[in-house]
Amino acid sequence: MPLQIPHPNTPLRLYRHMLREATYLPLLCRPWITSRIQDRFRDCSHTDNPNFYIKEAHHYLRYLRSANAGHLRRMLRLCLHATGRVGKRRRILGRTELHAEPPSNSGKLEEVAKLANSKPQNPDWIENWHIDKVRAIAFSQSSQQGSNWPHAMRKKVDPRRVIPTENCFGLPLSKKLHRNKLKRHWANVLKRLLPPLPRGEWDQLGALARGEADPQHYQSPTRRPVAKPIRVPRSSTSSETRTTSWEDFVTKPVRRLERGNSRAMKSLTSEEDQDPRGHGRPIGLRVLAQRKIRRGIYDLIWKMTPLVNKNPRSGNWSVTWGGREPQLVGRPRKKDMQFFEGITETERPKRLTRRQHR
Repeated sequence: MPLQIPHPNTPLRLYRHMLREATYLPLLCRPWITSRIQDRFRDCSHTDNPNFYIKEAHHYLRYLRSANAGHLRRMLRLCLHATGRVGKRRRILGRTELHAEPPSNSGKLEEVAKLANSKPQNPDWIENWHIDKVRAIAFSQSSQQGSNWPHAMRKKVDPRRVIPTENCFGLPLSKKLHRNKLKRHWANVLKRLLPPLPRGEWDQLGALARGEADPQHYQSPTRRPVAKPIRVPRSSTSSETRTTSWEDFVTKPVRRLERGNSRAMKSLTSEEDQDPRGHGRPIGLRVLAQRKIRRGIYDLIWKMTPLVNKNPRSGNWSVTWGGREPQLVGRPRKKDMQFFEGITETERPKRLTRRQHR
């Protein structure tokens, strides 16, 4: 059943519709999506030609309605944006979590100043990043990544295996050319890198994936009833919902006219079939129950989220990825515990021989 809400014909009404749809999102992505809608509205409110941004906002309004209707792939995409796996927050986490640490005391500051003065080349953007930390995450991501991850890390992360030592004439590379190749290599790595989350957010995401969080994180708010006008003015026409006329069937192909009520587009357009038999139920819609949200969204995002810690003794970085270890043997039920009476955790049942089996 499509939403019985008038089509927003002004930018302010469109802005209110998007904020209303954001209130029905899960708690994991609701604050970030709401803040992005507000920031984009403020940025685009004073442009000279807002038609492009209005068209883009209509697209994202349909996207939000499709995700709230139960489209799992679109809901997963919104949660990826909120957790910093894709989009703007991924770049923000990269700047905050992977930047070079400032000197902690005056002695280290003097060492950095002497090192900067001794370098012949001018400082560039590589010095603003913590390369050891980036290298540790990239190596770990290359071995842990799955096929459904939003970014695939390249296999060769070590620049010594990527950057050649000689040019095509057999001569050693110049310092400037070697530095440019090094910057291009780390730019390619940073483009594919999944930045770590802070400890608090990582623990909260793990609790959501294990099902230990509050029940409100797994339930979407119920949609509020649409207000109905008491009196319908006579001047109001049905121009907002354009109907298909016989001229459209003559001048346009049928596949273009029926594209909106196809199974793949139903969740975006909310159009109903004119034929009662129709094309069938929309593709991709699911009932987003607690188990589906936990396994299909939270657990998947937690597996692609790293946590980085530094060893105080060696100074090396250790990367921990989310995800539970698979249990080879399932836990027995209560009625099956009678077969394990008398067996402690340290003892193992003796292996029966062939004669004892007989």
